[in-house]
Amino acid sequence: MSLVEPGGLLATSSCSYHVDRAMFLEMLRAAAKNAGKQTRIIEVRGQAKDHPISLAVPETEYLKCVIMQIL
Repeated sequence: MSLVEPGGLLATSSCSYHVDRAMFLEMLRAAAKNAGKQTRIIEVRGQAKDHPISLAVPETEYLKCVIMQIL
């Protein structure tokens, strides 16, 4: 984040089932604060339909992607 100039876009992902969506967003919040940057989330994405998520198995929601603008 510290290398992205104001107005620039950052796409970042996690494919670990050990990091859930809330934890991933909190990590990004902390990273922005640490870098002294303000951000705007443009989109939060997950895995494609060919990788189904089972409500009974939370680990199946493993892919998270955030597209954000650095302000």
